[in-house]
Amino acid sequence: MSSSRARRSLAFAAGLAVCGVLSADPATAAPAAEIIDLLHFQTNDADAWESLHRRSDGLPFTLEELEKLTAAGIAEKTLIEIIRTRRLLVVADAETLIRLKKKGASDAVVAAVSAYALPPNRSIDLAFQVQVATPYQVTQAPYLYVEVVHVDTKSQEAFLFADMRRLLANKWRVDVIEDRSDPLLPTRVRTLRLWGHVPARRAGRLELRTLVTQRAGLTSLDGLTEAERKGLRTWQIDYPGVSLLQACEMQLQLNRDPVLKDLFAIERADFRCRWD
Repeated sequence: MSSSRARRSLAFAAGLAVCGVLSADPATAAPAAEIIDLLHFQTNDADAWESLHRRSDGLPFTLEELEKLTAAGIAEKTLIEIIRTRRLLVVADAETLIRLKKKGASDAVVAAVSAYALPPNRSIDLAFQVQVATPYQVTQAPYLYVEVVHVDTKSQEAFLFADMRRLLANKWRVDVIEDRSDPLLPTRVRTLRLWGHVPARRAGRLELRTLVTQRAGLTSLDGLTEAERKGLRTWQIDYPGVSLLQACEMQLQLNRDPVLKDLFAIERADFRCRWD
């Protein structure tokens, strides 16, 4: 399985109209609205220009840290500048904004939180490293299936599959190592690297299910045979609503049965994620 990410470039122009108060007397009528091109904004105020472009190299604040700053009595203007330059590692939903208001934050600070909070997580970058150990050819390699299920809602968030025999035949993406410890039956270990952009819009407890099988066309890992259920590997992760990283990696080692050439099993499996 492979995926490519489309890169889009969006160019835009923005204008700001400043309108005066309407007057019945033409002599005192408001001047025409001034149009300011924000892409070519100019000012002679060096402090204003520096403030507009100021950013902090520090990590974004968490909600708990912001509440501590509010309780410490930091001036509203200073707190808003801190929020703008540092950003916030929070989900700026209604519940969070109401919580801040109850903790004593001003309306202007609440608005700044809504404007400068990091965007919520919408997907996971999932990388695979699959090692296939077999003394034979890979014409009977299995299908690899990965299902992502939200534990609380029991709903399927994503379903991925890969035709291993087709992918392993692409030599440009497979590393092959010859294991000749047994001169009568040398083993080839093929390492396949895959990656996927997995949509996951809801935070909470996620379960990842992995299966290798000769059955084609699966769209869910429910309703498996007893033999397939025994080969199913599962992991559970706490998927945050917002994070600096959304990177997970799965490492699998598949071994082929020495007698039944079309039977593969997951011998070793490891899964880990990084959020911060």
